[in-house]
This record gives sequence, C-alpha cells and structure tokens, in this order.
Amino acid sequence: MTDPDPGLSDARSSDRFDVFLCFTRADPDGAARVVEIEAALRDAGLRVFRDTVIDEFAPITRELADAIAGSRVLLVYYSRVLPTRYACQWELTAAFVAARRHGAPADRVLAINPDPDSAHLAPVELADAKFFTGPVTRETLPALVERVVRKVAEAGHPLGARNRVPGRRPPARTVGRYRELWAVHSGLHAAEYPGMTPYSRPVVMVRGLPGVGKTALAEQYAYLFHDAFDGGVIRLGPFGHHAPEEVLSQFHLALARVAGDRLGTDVSGMDLDRLRDHVAERIGKDGKRVLVLIDDVPAGLPPNVLDRLLLPTSEVATLLTSRVRHSPWDVATVDLTGLSPEEGLRLFSEYRAPADDAERDAVLRLVERCGGHPITVRANALSVRHLPGPLDDAALASRPDTAPPAIRALLAGFGRLASGIVRLGALLAPVPFPLGFARDVLGFADERAFAQAVDELVTRCAASRVDGGLQLQPLVAEVARTDLDPGDLPTAAAKALLRLLSDERAEYRDFLLQHARVLAERTSAAFRVRLLRPIAAAHEKQGDPLAAGEIHAMILTAEEATSTDFATAARVEIACGLYPEATRHARRALLLAGTEDERYAARLIAAQALDCQGDYAAAERTFWRDYAGRFPSRREDRLPAVVASAQAWRLRGRPREAVTSLEAILPELHDAPPGPLRDDLLPSALLEYARALLLDGHPRRARQVAAEVIASFHHTGRERHFRCTEAELLQAEATVTLDLRDLRPDRTDWERSATELRELESTYGKRYGSENPLTLTVAVMADRALLALGRPKQALRVLSATEQTVVRVLGGEHQLRYRIRHGMALAHGQLREFGRQADLLEDILQPQIRLLGLTHPETLESRLDLGIALAFSGRGQYRRATELVDGAADDIVAALGIATELSTKAIAAKRVIRLPGPLVSALFTAERLFGTGKKKGE
Repeated sequence: MTDPDPGLSDARSSDRFDVFLCFTRADPDGAARVVEIEAALRDAGLRVFRDTVIDEFAPITRELADAIAGSRVLLVYYSRVLPTRYACQWELTAAFVAARRHGAPADRVLAINPDPDSAHLAPVELADAKFFTGPVTRETLPALVERVVRKVAEAGHPLGARNRVPGRRPPARTVGRYRELWAVHSGLHAAEYPGMTPYSRPVVMVRGLPGVGKTALAEQYAYLFHDAFDGGVIRLGPFGHHAPEEVLSQFHLALARVAGDRLGTDVSGMDLDRLRDHVAERIGKDGKRVLVLIDDVPAGLPPNVLDRLLLPTSEVATLLTSRVRHSPWDVATVDLTGLSPEEGLRLFSEYRAPADDAERDAVLRLVERCGGHPITVRANALSVRHLPGPLDDAALASRPDTAPPAIRALLAGFGRLASGIVRLGALLAPVPFPLGFARDVLGFADERAFAQAVDELVTRCAASRVDGGLQLQPLVAEVARTDLDPGDLPTAAAKALLRLLSDERAEYRDFLLQHARVLAERTSAAFRVRLLRPIAAAHEKQGDPLAAGEIHAMILTAEEATSTDFATAARVEIACGLYPEATRHARRALLLAGTEDERYAARLIAAQALDCQGDYAAAERTFWRDYAGRFPSRREDRLPAVVASAQAWRLRGRPREAVTSLEAILPELHDAPPGPLRDDLLPSALLEYARALLLDGHPRRARQVAAEVIASFHHTGRERHFRCTEAELLQAEATVTLDLRDLRPDRTDWERSATELRELESTYGKRYGSENPLTLTVAVMADRALLALGRPKQALRVLSATEQTVVRVLGGEHQLRYRIRHGMALAHGQLREFGRQADLLEDILQPQIRLLGLTHPETLESRLDLGIALAFSGRGQYRRATELVDGAADDIVAALGIATELSTKAIAAKRVIRLPGPLVSALFTAERLFGTGKKKGE
C-alpha cells in the first residue's frame, strides 16, 4: 500500500468519500474517540475514510493522497499532539490548501478541539471557526454527526487535492515546526487579510542561527503547501557565501538559469531589472501563483537591494532565509529557534529511541543542553546509535552541546569514500555539484561503492540530493573546511571543473561558476586565472559588465594574465563607461601581444575607448589612420571589425560611409549559421545600420531595419533584451521623423506647434498605448515645446513625469532620456538656476559622446549649453566654459554648416560669454539664447 515516492503519485478526484478522518495514534484517547466517531458517521449514511495502517514515521501513501482528493470534507481530531506529527501535518495542509481553492477552508476542514483552549489550532481560518469544541461523549456525539452531515451536503464536490510535485523529490521529513509552517503561510497570505497584519506584500523572511533548520523549513513548506502555488516553485541560492556587493550579480545568474529552464527562451543579455520584469511578465500572463525560495541571504543587504530580489508581480510569493537580522525591511519575519525538548526527543528517537523513562529524561536533558539545535541533536543521536549500555546522564555527559564538535564526531564515523566526498565538498561553494564531477575528481571507478557513499552522507543528513546532484549541509561543509588538508585535491578539482565549463551548455552552469570562484582562491595561480575567465564571460554575456569587470580586475593582477585578458577587460570597461581604464588596459594588451591578430585587437579596442571619450585624434593615431579598410582574414574577427569601423564613421558625423560598409557585410551575417555572429553580431550591425540611415536622412529605411530587429527578438521571446529596446526607440525616432514631415509644424508659431505635438501624442497613445516608445518619443518633444513658450516650471513638471515613465519602461541609458535631461537643464537655465543646469548637462554629455558622437547635433547643443551654463553659474570655470563654447561653435559650423539655428545660437553664445558689464545684462541675454521668447503682455 505504501508508495515509495508519494509526492509523484497522481491525485484522484473521484467522489469516493464524504469524510476523511485525520487523527494521530500518538493520542490514544483521541484515537479511541475517532473510532466511535467513524461508527456514528457511517450509521448516518456517510462514506468515511480512516487510515488504519500508517504510523507516525511512515511515508504518505498513495491511498491517503487519493482519499483526501476524493473526500468532500476533512474532519480532524485536533488535539495538542496532532500538530506535532508529520503525517497529520501533511493530511491537514493538503486538505486545507485544496479547500482554499473553494473559497471557504473552514467549511471543508472541520476541527474537533477536545482541549480547553485553542492555542494549538492553526491556521487562523480554522482557529476562528472551530467546528466543535469540548470532549466527544455519547451525549455530544449526535449533535456532532448532525453538523458533519450538514457540512457534507453543503460541500458538494470533493476537495480534489493535487499531490503531484513534478521532478522534485520530497524533502527530508522535519520534526515539529508546525507552528512555524503556519506562520510562514500566514505571512505569505498577509495581503489577503489587511486588517490582521501590518504587512502588505507576500514576502516572508525566515531568520535563525546556522543549522537551525531554515532551509529545511522552507523546503518543507514548499512541499506541504505546493497546491497553493499552481505555478510551481522557483529555487534560488544559497547566497550566504558571497560578499554583499556580489549578491545581485549572483542572483542575476541564478535567475537567468531558472528563467531559461522555465520559460524555454534565451534570456542572455538582459540586465537584472529587465530579467526580473521579463520573468514577472511571463508569470503574470499565466495567472498562476508561484512560490520563490531564496536561500541564505547574507548580512549587510539594505532594503533597496533586498527589494531587487523580489519579482515584481502579485502572482509571486517569496520566502527568504537568512542567518542574521537585516536593516528594517517591510516584510513579515519568522524567527526560528531550536526545537522544544519534546521535539528534540522525537528527532533523537529516530536514530535511537530511549528504552525507558530514565533514558527519555536523560535525552531530554541533552536536548535542552544543546538548545534544541537540530544538527547538534541529530549528530549526537547518530554518534550514540550503537553505543552499548543505557543512555543515562553518564553516557551522554561527554556529548558536545554545540554543533561544530558534534559534526566533527559525526564526520569521524564516515567511511573512506564518504569522507572523500566531504573533503571535496568542503573545497567548493555550498551549492550542489554533479555526482559525475565528484566521481571524476575522486577517481571512484566502482559506481556501486560510490552510490553507497552518497547514501551514507544522505542518510546521516550530512548532505542532500538536489536535482541529480549532491549538496553538503552548509554547516557540515564549514566544519569540515576548518580541519581540511586539501593535498592535491584542488588541482584535480580544477582540472575536472574546467572540463565541465568548456561546455557552454553544461547543466547548472551557474553552480559550476560558483564552484570555480571559490576554488580559484584555493588552487595554484595558473589555475586561478583559467577558473576566473569563464566567470567573467558569463557575467558579460548576461548583461552585467560591472560584475564581469570585477572578475577581470582579479585576473589582471596575476602574472599569467595575457594580452587577450587585458583586451577583454578593456572591452568590458568600455561597457562600464570606464574609458581611461579601458584605454590603459588596451595599451597594455598591445605591449603583451605576441601575434599580429592580438596587436590588431588591442589597437581596435583602444581606438574604441578613445572614440567614446570624443578623442578622435588619438583614436586615429592609435588605429583608424593605419588600419582603415584593413580587416582580419578570419570571418569571426573580420565582421565585428567592420561593424566597429562603421560605428567610428557614424560617430565622426559621416553616416554615409557607415551605411556603405555595413551594406557590404549584412548579407553575409544574415546567411551565417546559428551562433555568435548571427545571434549577437547581426542585431548589433542592424542597429548600427539603422542609426546611420537615420542620421543620413533615410528614416523610412531606418524604420524597416529597426522593425526587422524587433521581429527577431520577439520571435525568440526576448522582448525585454536591451537591443530590442534600442530597436524600438530607433523605430519610434524614424516614425516620428516621418510623421513630423507630414505635419510640418510652424517653427514660428510655437503655440500651434505645441498643440499639434500633443495631438500627435494623443493619437499614438490611443493607437499604441501611453507607454509605447512612439508615444513617449513625441511626448518628450511636446514637453520640450513648453520651453519655447516660456513655461519652464510647467516643462520641468511634465518632463520629470515623462522621465519616470521612460526609465521604468525603457531604462535610462538611451538618447530619449538624454533628450529629457537636456530639456530639464534648459528649464533650469530659464529659471536662472545655472548651477543645476550645468550639473544636468555634465551628467549627459559623456554618454551622448559615447552613443551619438562628438558632432551629433544633440551632443553639440549639450556642449554649447554646458559652456553657457558654466559661464553664468558663478563657479569660476570661465576658461572651460569658453573652450566648450568655442569648440562646439567650430564643430557646429564644420558639421552642420553656418546656415542653421544651432550655428546662429553658437555665434550668439560666443559673443555673450565675452560680454563685459553687469551680470544681469548677461542673464537676460542668456534667456534669449534659450529661446524663451516674450511672455504675453510684455
């Protein structure tokens, strides 16, 4: 009758029973009363299920699961003993969660409380709706049966409790913790009872000392309450072994792995916020509740970081565990302490049951001396399991009362093979590792012996099986590490790990990378660099250049760092905006280069870093002058170099050359087989092509190219990839350009122009939505039109509101946001707040140079306005102001010609900043420069 894996059995929902009786034989009086209740219910014509086989420690049977699913109500004899028994916990939670789907748990789970108070009753829905209170006697039994009959008639269909947990082994059974389980459940559903709790989010933090059972409690909750989360469970972590500043980057990799597995799409290239939004959006579309377990959150994380660990959707409930208290965070908390003496006794008894009351009392005293710490209690029980003689105080007095010595005694009892696995696990990160990896490192040829060693570790709770791998209990690993003599084990582990990491498709790659990170600190320098390289590559691929840069910084400190290492680090630093560092490291790569290919790569990256700073002369000397038109022979190197050269042409205000060079290679990229060239380089090349087309005056073709990029990302389910957002913004820019050609706003009638822009915004909003890139692009133009009408305060207000939407929907590093910030700067200038204006322009100038080029019209205007703002800010930067204005004015004439509005503004600005006389005269002149016009009545 017993199913060896009940969590994987199929639930039956046929209506076979009216009443499922839940009770425990650990309460003899209650068990006797349940027999009488069963007979009375049957006499009343009800079909009743009462288990007569299962005992407290047996697994949950298929028969039990099917009986609950096929019963209309569950009648529980809720004595004080019942919540402490595992089988009863399972039965009650399965029925309760199934009943919640019908909207009235207290009408489907009926509680008989024979005790004088209700302190042991949980959850609150049952405690507040006690079905029957007091002892069951011959006098009260008829009334009880009558109520049950009425409830069964009202219930209608059966509970239909599902009991399948696909692909997941049931966790080890916990002892006790029933109150804590219900506390977690209540916290995760706090938002449903706003009058009963101060917390409004479905988030719970379980806190406690190492080894006290936080992870076990979280896993037990996920198993017992899985029916409450029809969307399943997402497991992330542990993260406690990472420095606080590394947690978000590690969370990023972990979430990417889970998202890729769960959604079946490539999520590389999505930064953390985009990835969170992407996963939340997909979960929200399903409309199913999902439980996210985040294990072992380290100390030192402020609330704003903790908030970024949460998926932004109401469909997700989040359960975190942590060893420490955190700074105040608006979530429910459950503080987990040691087991009670009775619970500790039951845990101890699973390994050696006391023979009499004297032994029982001695064990209780040991449990109390251990503070109820589960690992300490269990390790002591295992150590004395075969001890001859009675378990009296004399025998137990020498047993340790803290975890480390108890764990050491436990480890001393392992066989040679099991001890070898522990030694390996102690060298690695406290996350799962593949069993095949352990066999490879330790040289276990005998599969049967290896399996027995793994079973030994799992049976003694020193490790657990996790999705085909093995994970040491973290506290066991910590203790083992203190006494570890690694010998040549780190070298063997590093070699095996590098073989696994050479496969980009290796399972649980983020776990392997964590092992590599830890092992890099415990092996030779030669292996250290090799282990760190794939970690940096993973962060870069996932769209986290800052984390990749941190790893590269470690690599570059080693003597084994190569020219390629320095060049790769420089490329990542460009993505981080660290252009001087990128230039320095690229030049170092050039010095270390041993081949012409390495020299070419180093020079190219150095030139790109210089271009990002607007130092085109230095970039020309470094690369473009000598290497223009010279490309590597290998296609994998040649095509990226062509795209880089096209970008250089565009940044220099020569988009036609960029268009020509890209058109020569786009067919080759389109025809490339699946891989980095087609999957990564083709979208980059197409986006560069669209930018150049737009700058060269071909918005219609630019729109078509951007639409092609958007379609490719949507086809692969990567709508939130940053390149897809770039394409949407380019498409919007091209579309608005075309529509404004047809609109032909009157540049002399600003009132009419502003009205027409608002009408266009309204049209886009109705057709595409208020947060569509098209709508937002024209909204920014309409907002900025207020500046020409002399309404800076109103402009600031609407620009700030639009910016919040733009950042939330599209992110913050793109041309549209820089346009907003520039408009806000102009508004501050009109308000004569020149210091604030200068600060805003300083923030956007360098990003504009990197993205648009030094001579792009928007960059030129920012340079000009920054010079003006500095001149009038009173900060004593007159020389820099003059250089900015003069340089911008010269570049405006060279790039755009003299017959433009911007060149007129530049000529006026050159005169104004040199004007002698009172400051007020200059201020009024500045107002005219910013295009305020005269207000009505003046």
